[in-house]
Amino acid sequence: MNNLQTLTRNNIWNAVDDYFRHTYSTEVRDDISAAFVDRLADDTIESKRELRDLFRQSSGWNENLQAIIINGTKTHNPDYILVHNLANSILTPAKHDADWRKIDLIDRAISFFSRPNNQPDSYIDAINELAPHAYAPRKKRSRIFKAICDSLGVTDNSAGSDFQKLFAKFADELSTRKIDFKLFVSINPAHFLTMSNPKDDERGTMLTSCHSFNYTDLQYNCGCSGYARDKYTFIVFTAADPDNPETLNNRKTSRQIFAYKPYNGLLLQSRLYNTNGGTCGNQAESKLYRDLIQRELSELEGVPNLWQTERYCGNKHGVYFRKGEGFGGYCDWSHRDFNAKISIRADHAHDFQTFEIGTYGLCISCGDETSEGLYCSGCDSDEHEFCQECEERCRETFDVINSYGERIHVCAACLDEHYRFCERCEEYRPKDEFVDSVCRHCHELEEVSA
Repeated sequence: MNNLQTLTRNNIWNAVDDYFRHTYSTEVRDDISAAFVDRLADDTIESKRELRDLFRQSSGWNENLQAIIINGTKTHNPDYILVHNLANSILTPAKHDADWRKIDLIDRAISFFSRPNNQPDSYIDAINELAPHAYAPRKKRSRIFKAICDSLGVTDNSAGSDFQKLFAKFADELSTRKIDFKLFVSINPAHFLTMSNPKDDERGTMLTSCHSFNYTDLQYNCGCSGYARDKYTFIVFTAADPDNPETLNNRKTSRQIFAYKPYNGLLLQSRLYNTNGGTCGNQAESKLYRDLIQRELSELEGVPNLWQTERYCGNKHGVYFRKGEGFGGYCDWSHRDFNAKISIRADHAHDFQTFEIGTYGLCISCGDETSEGLYCSGCDSDEHEFCQECEERCRETFDVINSYGERIHVCAACLDEHYRFCERCEEYRPKDEFVDSVCRHCHELEEVSA
């Protein structure tokens, strides 16, 4: 085994541990086998060879992470739809049992924060009636809202209260500020497997999807390993705390699949998933990430950073990306509403080639190829059984009677190692309980009858 194999396998196992660390939906964890991890690592090493050779030339390349790390700065502007929804959630208790006039005042007060350029005088009048001392011309808006909450009696200052959590999100969303971030541009199979955060996270669920890896009822999550095993996709993401390696595997804050064949000049950028959900309002963030990727690819290939970008769906160049054979992931780039983009670089404006995206995923139990869900048909989770001897999952169990006289179910390996078939009673019983070719139970019955 070479160093890259060891590194990649360790990365996957570490990611698995991180992914299930804070979720109470862990039944899948016990089924993830060495056969799956080893094959995924080996397949990815081979399939991503062209991208790896290109990415390794980057000054931001991190060999341990198998990713380029790009340092960036972005401007956070308020998402006023989110501001409205948060304010409404906080003030909803004040609407209970209120008359229509008070409800109208509350709605107009909310509009002061979510519609700042529309009829401010009307909104200020509503605030003054609800909370006479809340508004002042140069007063910070989050403090104005807090005063409204106090006046309406919805404030809950106890640590960890729902009010505290919602108000913190509201105040944060209201502010315009510069944010430094690290963008991870990765071919690491560990990052593909964990592309969507785990469902049922005890810290609070965020950025989950049909590719979340800890649910067996999601048909598309075989796409995680399907993306990892193809030739030209890479995952671009940000994390809650980029200095904490765990969050790269269980607390992503945004992620996108990009696809690029080295020295071909055609780049696909698929849907941006982030903690806001949906795609509305994500265009600026998506463009920022695309610009950074375009610049990085151009520098690595030593050509001018001149790209023409347009929507993938209905593009004028007739560019069409085929889904690879057996790929069972969600092809979000093909849906118009998700705003996937293609970019064509000037040096390949007339000779670029399209390519396939995705391939078969791998069964987490046996490592065989599959095109739906986490298990192949032979290892489907509904068919999984549990050996009561070794306490491992298996494909098939056999009835035996253990040394305590209890009927239990054991796997084929435990049956062969610990039990023997008695032809007299036609039961499997412990090997150390046989006298000649007869089990102790039947032998004792023979002595009594004699």
